Amino acid sequence: MTLVVRFTLFCILLISCSSNNTSLYSIYGKTQGTFYSVKYFSTEKFISKNDIDSILFDLDLSLSSYIDSSVISRINNNTTNKVDGFLKKIIIRSLQICNETNGAFDITIAPIVNSYGFGPKENNFRIDYSNLSNYIGCDKIRIKNNLIQKKDKNIELDVNGIAQGFSVDVLADYLKKNGISNFIINIGGEVFCSGTKQGNPWLVAIEKPFQNIQLQKYIIKLSNKALATSGSYRKIKKLENKTISHTMNPKTFYPVENNLISVSIMSDNCMDADAYATACMSMGLEESKKFVNQRGIEACFIYKEKNDTLTYMTSGLLKLVSSESPDFLDLQSSLGAAPQ
Repeated sequence: MTLVVRFTLFCILLISCSSNNTSLYSIYGKTQGTFYSVKYFSTEKFISKNDIDSILFDLDLSLSSYIDSSVISRINNNTTNKVDGFLKKIIIRSLQICNETNGAFDITIAPIVNSYGFGPKENNFRIDYSNLSNYIGCDKIRIKNNLIQKKDKNIELDVNGIAQGFSVDVLADYLKKNGISNFIINIGGEVFCSGTKQGNPWLVAIEKPFQNIQLQKYIIKLSNKALATSGSYRKIKKLENKTISHTMNPKTFYPVENNLISVSIMSDNCMDADAYATACMSMGLEESKKFVNQRGIEACFIYKEKNDTLTYMTSGLLKLVSSESPDFLDLQSSLGAAPQ
């Protein structure tokens, strides 16, 4: 069963509670050009801000193209071909998802991202589109014995469509290894919820798609699941009197142009959710519907139709909508009964 309703965009609502036996510990900070928060229940404070910041620092030294000395920057500049553990995992999974999505998700898209000024190179520059097929495509790279092999020296990697989700998973693994089982991690809107908040699911809010205003629309109940969103309304710029999104289409080599405003994916891990959301933004609404339904992926697509903002939500995600949602009656009237 699927549902089309008037709808909005994803953001995070964190609702906490406490008990006599455990306390809620909260850690906040900045990373990867955005914010992060880690909240966990424990009998004592096992994880500190320094612990989290140290892991995120190591991730930046591997994955950030904004740091000249990072592993990915040195690979892009052809000063090394050796990958570390973080980047190796991302490349291997990215190549798998590239094949699954028929090239809709492709980390070799960096030259196009940079050419439109969304990458580490601030200024736009002209690019020879006639040669792009020589160095964009997931068949142009491979990993062998911790070394990356590139078919062309001009090949550059952009892992921004998967790195935040992967970083969430790394932090989640760290908390679990330290005996923490009830927690929620959020990096720039990419979220993983583990266990419960004192016996109840964690609550994640679906919000209206306003650029600078956060208003709740629906509340989703999550436990042991990740939720990641890719959208086209925040990271934008004007180019020749036209608004373009930061998401690039690996097949056309141009910014994505379709009626999708955002895609939110629920998955067992945040890396996959992040990458699938990016891929669906590139594929467009109808192709994305087919993709998630064929693979049993739970998703929410927010899109424009004439002057309306509408949503397509898969049944599994719909069942997790809380009846406490501010606009729950919108769902109730559409279904004829409240989802259970």
